[in-house]
Amino acid sequence: MGLRLVDDDLDMSFNIPLAPDERQALSVQLQRACGDTERLQFEVRLCQQIRELIDADLRPPTARQIAFALSIAKTLDIALPGEALRHKGAMFDFLNRHASAFKSRSGSGGGNGAK
Repeated sequence: MGLRLVDDDLDMSFNIPLAPDERQALSVQLQRACGDTERLQFEVRLCQQIRELIDADLRPPTARQIAFALSIAKTLDIALPGEALRHKGAMFDFLNRHASAFKSRSGSGGGNGAK
């Protein structure tokens, strides 16, 4: 028997096969998470693991990338797409597209658009 991960919003589910010993260990782990504190601790650890599964381009951009992008948008008087504020891949594309024009206009050689 395995584990089933369900996303109701997407109407999608994944069956995650587990070996019998893994399933038994998970069952014990879930039983340990019956109390509020234990459940919260387990949920935090589970969330950390799920975040690690997200592709790098879909993770949030860094504060430094956001600051640089805001400077570019203001200096060049262009819109900063919301997608760039949410996803590192879109931010990387925005920075690559506009960084040289920004540097030329501002006379700055600084800033880093790297992922």
